[in-house]
Amino acid sequence: MSWDPSFPTVLFAETSGGRMKYFRLHPAEGPRFTGFIDGVHRWGLPGGLCPVCHASPGGLGEAYPSVDLSGWALRRELAEARQVPLEEYERLRDRLRPHAPPGALLLPGAGFGLLSGKGSGWWGALHLPTPWTLVMKRDALAQMRGTGGLKLLASEVDIHFEGIEAPDLLEIEIHPHGRLHDTCFPEGRELPCARCGRQGGSLPDAPLLDASTLLAGQDLFRLEDYTTIIIATERFVEAVKRLGLEGVVFKEVPAV
Repeated sequence: MSWDPSFPTVLFAETSGGRMKYFRLHPAEGPRFTGFIDGVHRWGLPGGLCPVCHASPGGLGEAYPSVDLSGWALRRELAEARQVPLEEYERLRDRLRPHAPPGALLLPGAGFGLLSGKGSGWWGALHLPTPWTLVMKRDALAQMRGTGGLKLLASEVDIHFEGIEAPDLLEIEIHPHGRLHDTCFPEGRELPCARCGRQGGSLPDAPLLDASTLLAGQDLFRLEDYTTIIIATERFVEAVKRLGLEGVVFKEVPAV
C-alpha cells in the first residue's frame, strides 16, 4: 500500500547539447486508433468545494495506479466520486499522503489503484484513450524500457473488452512536474485563490513551459497547473520514432 521509495530520483533536465526539448502528446487520428476506455481508477479523492472561490482545485488526470489502497482503513471514503467541503477533502488528503509518491499534488479528483472499466476500438502501441491517460501495449513498453533505455512506471489495467480480442495494455503512471510560464498568458495569469490555491484560466493558444520548474528523472510528466497535459522529453520522442511505435503524435512546447 505504501509508495515504493526505489522510484527514480529527479534531477534538473539537460542534454549534452544544452537544454532538453519537450513535446506535448496528442492522440493519433484514423481508423486504426479508435481505442476508448469507459472507466475510472478504483479510488479517488473527492472534490473539495472552496468557501472562498466557490470552486474545487481539481486535478483531472492526476493518477497513481501503482498505489494500492485495499488495506487502508479509509479506502471506502474514496470509493465513489463526490463533492465535499474543502476541509473534508484536506483531511482525507493529509491522511492519504504517507501512501502516495513523495511530492504528489493529491488534488481533488486524484485517482489511485488500477484503471477499471470497459474498453473498445483499435489500439496503437502507445495510446491516449483520453488526452490525460497514456496506455501502452506490453511489448511496446518492453521495447521502450529495453532498447529505448527509458524508466517508465506501469501498472496492469482491469479493462473488459466485448466483441474484440483484448489488447494487452498497461497504464503508464505520469506524475505532475513543471508549470507553464506566466508570459504565455496574453492578459496575465489569474491569481491563485488565497484559501485553496486554485488558479483558473484556459490553456493558452501558444503554451510555453517555465524552464525553471522543469525536472527530469521521468521521461514523461504532466503539468502541475494543467494536469491533463502530458509532456515528453526529447529522449522519449526519439525512442518512439526509432522503434517505429504508433498511436501518439508529438508537438514541441518551447521552454523559456
